[in-house]
Amino acid sequence: MTVSSPDAPGRTTRRRAETRARLLAAARDVLAEQGLARSSVEGVCERAGFTRGAFYSNFATMDDVVAALFAQQAEALIDHVEQRLAQAPRVEGTGVEEVVAHVLDLLPVDRHWHAVRTEYTAQALRNPAAAAVLADQRARLRARLAPVLEQGLRGVGRRLTAPADEVARALVTVHEGTTTPRLLGDAPADDGFEARLLAGVLLALSAPGATADATADATGGGSR
Repeated sequence: MTVSSPDAPGRTTRRRAETRARLLAAARDVLAEQGLARSSVEGVCERAGFTRGAFYSNFATMDDVVAALFAQQAEALIDHVEQRLAQAPRVEGTGVEEVVAHVLDLLPVDRHWHAVRTEYTAQALRNPAAAAVLADQRARLRARLAPVLEQGLRGVGRRLTAPADEVARALVTVHEGTTTPRLLGDAPADDGFEARLLAGVLLALSAPGATADATADATGGGSR
């Protein structure tokens, strides 16, 4: 009788996790290149270097892969925001433009992530459970951005005139709306278009505060 070594289960778990990670990485590339409609289990397995058996031991369908990819990439985005905030927690500058630059730094444009999010959004339109996951991810992102907006605007002498969550929602919506055409090669010739658009949203949903008034009085100038 063969007796397994004590660490055999651990090795099996690690190997399974590595297999799953490689399948997800391959699926991420395939989805970005071909979209879900043209992607196949065989294509993902070929890209990852595994058999169909390895795929089906981790996922039941390609929809399951998209859901797992979305969860993975959404968590990575939140981690990115957390890391950037740890490195640069405050807005450096004196105007709304600096607040916008800080927000854009927190929201990277990534073709693979955009492809996964688009496929998962389509899935969420058909599946209430997927829609709930999508809504939760967006809420978590807004929860991290809202205090950044409040603190950043306060630092440049402005205050929000709408709930911070609504302002964060508006900015994320604008960012997502400008990301798609940019990735499709339909971006405005002016690289500053999105920044001006976001600055306009912030100006529309904020007003000069006490700090701005005090600065204007001290300098003899008007508020931003």
